[in-house]
Amino acid sequence: MDLILKNARIVTMDETCPGAEALAVKFGRIYRVGKATEIEPLGDLTTRVIDLKGQTVLPGFIDTHNHFSLYAWLINQVDCRPAAGCVKGDDIIEALRDKAARTPPGKWVLGWGYASYLLDDQKQLTKEDLDRATIDHPVCLVHVSVHEAVVNSKALIELGISRDTQDPAGGKILIGPDGNPNGILSESAFMGPLFFESPSIYAKVAAEYDKEQKEEMMVRCAARFHQLGIVGAHDPFVDSATLQTYQSVAETGRFPFRLYAYVLNKWADPLMAAGIKRGFGSECVKIGAIKLFLDGGMSSRTAAVMEPYAVEGGGTGILNYDQEALNQEIEKFNNAGYQISVHAQGDRALGMLLKAFERVMKKGNPLRHHIVHAGNLTEQQIEKVRELELNIVSQANFFSLLGDGFIEAYGPVRSQYLYRFNTLLKKGIRLAFSSDCPVADPNPLIGLRDAVLRKSPSGKDIGRSESIEVQQALSLYTREAAYISFEESERGTITEGKMADFVVLDKDPLTVSPEKIPDCRVEKTIVGGKIVYNSS
Repeated sequence: MDLILKNARIVTMDETCPGAEALAVKFGRIYRVGKATEIEPLGDLTTRVIDLKGQTVLPGFIDTHNHFSLYAWLINQVDCRPAAGCVKGDDIIEALRDKAARTPPGKWVLGWGYASYLLDDQKQLTKEDLDRATIDHPVCLVHVSVHEAVVNSKALIELGISRDTQDPAGGKILIGPDGNPNGILSESAFMGPLFFESPSIYAKVAAEYDKEQKEEMMVRCAARFHQLGIVGAHDPFVDSATLQTYQSVAETGRFPFRLYAYVLNKWADPLMAAGIKRGFGSECVKIGAIKLFLDGGMSSRTAAVMEPYAVEGGGTGILNYDQEALNQEIEKFNNAGYQISVHAQGDRALGMLLKAFERVMKKGNPLRHHIVHAGNLTEQQIEKVRELELNIVSQANFFSLLGDGFIEAYGPVRSQYLYRFNTLLKKGIRLAFSSDCPVADPNPLIGLRDAVLRKSPSGKDIGRSESIEVQQALSLYTREAAYISFEESERGTITEGKMADFVVLDKDPLTVSPEKIPDCRVEKTIVGGKIVYNSS
């Protein structure tokens, strides 16, 4: 036997064996789960035996919507979140100025994690503000929702955006009082230059790192997630270069992480031509779903809604496809046998998506297509989701970060009907949790707390009737998360024969008060029977 954990409170998430006090691991798999008297005799002189002294063992957390590669890259850019000390607009300008001083003139300076409603002074930054940081570098400051950005004057010139530039399809270039672009770009207006155009801003900055540096980014990012008890993630924004980096770092043996790579539909044709489908790869890196972006974000007020946003001039959001084009994309990948994952937030976008899925889904949902976010589902749409057997991947941890932005965008009444987790589960709809990192903190313990309390940063309630129990929330980060990637027979519960992926906490999140759940300390994270993080 390779490893024995004993004297533990083991929360298996397996309904056939709900609790145990010891477990044994051999060849990276769970060999036996049960009482200490059953497990301890299995060891020999070569077995590593760990006495956990009453600590809690859970299945390793799985984040089913986590921009892992983007986060790994952004760690090297300018962190403009309040958590990083940027609590006022001027703090962000100073952080960008400091980065510019260490960057060769003409090179891009990138910041992330900004939102005016997160700042103490509620400052809405524009190009004039970013010009104070530098006029010698193009600057792109990405909104916390990653559905909007602010750029400076040099960046506008670099991107070829002037007062005569028309809004791109699915995007908006905001205009200032003088009739010129004010530097605020929404949806495709900034996502195109940042990610999709050739060469993109992302590609230009990434080119400054060599193969080893890119691999090191992934290793460092995995280590960060291990500290949070996360053993795997679904990365919904993977291009060919990123997939190559994932593969190369996995081959080094320095990437003990379960990465499910989603390929954006815009980049999927080579994958289809090669006949590569979901599940292809190794235990560390597998091909996952095809990803589509249908609309924007709720706190940035770009999610496509039927009723205008509550703020003055709020509009009804942005769509990246019309119904016909969306139908074609869904039909293309469904008929080719690919799992499909679609970002859809607003009720208008969700209505379109359900129509597109209904056209092709005639016998249940064998490909496990899923909607990401689905924050603004109507009562009728929830019934259609149930009827089609669609799955949903959502984010409870948005409440404590973006909740005030939701209330501002939707108003005090409509906002109470967002993210209806309790209703979805009662309807029998398969739901899994995630963080949408770097939009929100990837810590699953925050998500567990927020699923129960549903409090905004200022302490306002957001649909308390849709609160769920901690046990339910925990299953959405483990058992149900494994289901989304067709891996329920391999991981997600502590069951004999499954992968030995665990997180060890100093306290049991099922017994502490909900507000104290994030105070539980990750003591160890174990992947494939090997300790990849140890707090001591």
